[in-house]
Amino acid sequence: MRNLSCTLPGICNGYVRSATLVLFVALGLLGCKESKETKAEKSLAPDFTISVIGSEDSFRLSDFRGNPVVINFFASWCTTCGIEADDLGKAHQDFVSKDVVFVGVAIDDTLSKAQQYLEKYEISYPAGLDETGAIKEAYGLHGLPYTFFIDKEGYVSYVHAGAVPGILLKFELEKLL
Repeated sequence: MRNLSCTLPGICNGYVRSATLVLFVALGLLGCKESKETKAEKSLAPDFTISVIGSEDSFRLSDFRGNPVVINFFASWCTTCGIEADDLGKAHQDFVSKDVVFVGVAIDDTLSKAQQYLEKYEISYPAGLDETGAIKEAYGLHGLPYTFFIDKEGYVSYVHAGAVPGILLKFELEKLL
């Protein structure tokens, strides 16, 4: 029968290190369980008012409390923004009858360039220009595009960074209805 005592310290240390690693991984996984105390609370979408491009109207987010709202942040110079424009337009058409409100907010842009973008992509929902950068700052934007889904109570339900595909738009909007 073999003697199980270790006469080679290097080999024994390897076993000890392996056993220690397994123990730390197991304890680490136990610590990853989500608890109710650590869940992030939903945040109220920052209110804003913008002048609607090509109109005398203005859009104030808080006026639409009671409706799901999709806020799409874009810019005329943003190549990725053009990729999602058709899907946003189609979702707007599909969900307007369900009282879903869409609004576009141009960031770091000029009024004339933003208007050209809206015309190029035939965007029919209201859109305006964040002239001072205050909306961009309030929403903590870094890069474009961003799409925020706001529930009927005015809370941010979901945020998508990058071009939002049509299937995801539909999925998130169905959750808000």
